Amino acid sequence: MIGIWLSYIDTVGVGDVLSISVYGREEYADVKVIVPPSCNAYFPLVGRLKVCGLTLDKLSDTLQKLLKPYYDLPVIVFFQEIAPPTVVVLGEVVNPGSVRYIKGMRLADALSQAGIKPTSDVSNIKINGKSVDLTRENPMLYPGDRVEVPSKWWKGFMDGFGLLLNTATFGILFYTTFIKK
Repeated sequence: MIGIWLSYIDTVGVGDVLSISVYGREEYADVKVIVPPSCNAYFPLVGRLKVCGLTLDKLSDTLQKLLKPYYDLPVIVFFQEIAPPTVVVLGEVVNPGSVRYIKGMRLADALSQAGIKPTSDVSNIKINGKSVDLTRENPMLYPGDRVEVPSKWWKGFMDGFGLLLNTATFGILFYTTFIKK
C-alpha cells in the first residue's frame, strides 16, 4: 500500500500536515500547517500561499524569501503527516466525496468505489470540468482529479416535458380545427 503513493511524497498535497521552522527562532519553531482543499495554506507573517504541487525544497526556498524581512535565516519544511492521494467524486453517486487513488486508476474504477446510481448520467460526466462519455471512453485519473456525475432525471424530465408540450399543442390545434366549429 505504501508503494502506491510513495511517488507523491515529494510534493505537497491536500490534507498533508506540514511542520515549518525558522532555524534558531523559537517563535517560528515547529509551526504546523494543514493544507486545505483550496491548497492556499496560511503561514504566520506570510499569509496565504498556494502550496499544492510544490516540493518541500521549493516551499522552503519560497518561505525563506517571503520571511526574509523578518528573519534572514534558513527555513526548514518537512511532512508531519502525508495524506494518501485521492480523487473527489461528487454528484449522482451513492458515496460522494474522496476515494483513494490507486496508480493506473480509470474513471470506472473511481465510480465503482463511489457507487454509481441508476439515475446517473454516465454519458455526460465531468472530469476537472471537461465532459466525458463513459459509454465511449474510460480515461485515466490522477491524484486530485474532480469527477462530477450529473443526474439523468432532469434530462429525462425535459425530454418528457417536450413530448407533453407537443401533445398538448397537437390537442389544442385538433380541438380548434375540428371540434370547436
